Amino acid sequence: MSIVIRDVNRMTQHGEFVYSFTLTAENVISHCRVERFGIDPEGVNRRLNEQHAMEMADAILAHSSLWLDAILGDLSGDWVYDEVARTLTGGDESYISVDDGQHRWHALSLLNALERQHLSFTMTTTLGLPFERRLKVFRMQIKRKKLDSRLDRAQRHRIGDWNHTRDQEAYELVLLLNSATTSPLKGMILLEEQEKRPHEGRHRPIGVNANGLFSTLRSVIGGKSPLNALSPEQRKKVVLNLISLSADIWRKEWCSDKHKLTTASGINAILMLVVSSPNFRGAIGDDFTQESLRKGLSLAKSMKWGTGQLK
Repeated sequence: MSIVIRDVNRMTQHGEFVYSFTLTAENVISHCRVERFGIDPEGVNRRLNEQHAMEMADAILAHSSLWLDAILGDLSGDWVYDEVARTLTGGDESYISVDDGQHRWHALSLLNALERQHLSFTMTTTLGLPFERRLKVFRMQIKRKKLDSRLDRAQRHRIGDWNHTRDQEAYELVLLLNSATTSPLKGMILLEEQEKRPHEGRHRPIGVNANGLFSTLRSVIGGKSPLNALSPEQRKKVVLNLISLSADIWRKEWCSDKHKLTTASGINAILMLVVSSPNFRGAIGDDFTQESLRKGLSLAKSMKWGTGQLK
């Protein structure tokens, strides 16, 4: 059975025709085919992640979602474009080979006809593009600039879109350490995207990278941490106390521009004592009060931060 696609726009890029049009969800399923690299002769797609497709199916049904990215592919088979009527007509063996959008295609196939009936998607395709050229276009994804992780977390925080409550709590702790008047790290944490931080050397660079701090805090409040048994408010208090006590116990080092205490590695070392130091845990037991934490930190009060003892 032939395929007719209407309202097709055609443009050129580097001598190749590119076609854009809209298909209903039903036609996306019926007109498109997913071919995979190493399996199908003309396939450029990666392996299907079924879990990702199932999650995408749920997201497609969410009223807050808008799927603005076009599904990319190549018109395979006998296709004819009518420039006057702005139509693409494909023969009985014609189809659209999906190069980017296979998880959306699979997600739509998981929905029933009633769930799909009001859904449409933009398609952007080439016509009979050589396989090697299609493969190069597919691999252009590698060159896309990834979303800065600091921007990603800031946006997640703004809309409350977290994959795990632990991530949300860890990020809120980062913000607290950077804003609380009682925090020695107030105003020192680099939260902005693309903000460069010098490599740590003998001298302390300005600022603590939010990425490393976030990762450490996830471990400090995670399932393998003794703090996991506490409430979020209690965990918040313990983290603030650890940083404040460190600044107090090593006051000279904190005020020097030659110490490691307020570098990312120094802060991480202090926080990770809770999780990975048997000596520290042996000293405080399950008592995470300020007095107990001071007792544990005082075991290393005479430590020389500039030597291997930091480990």
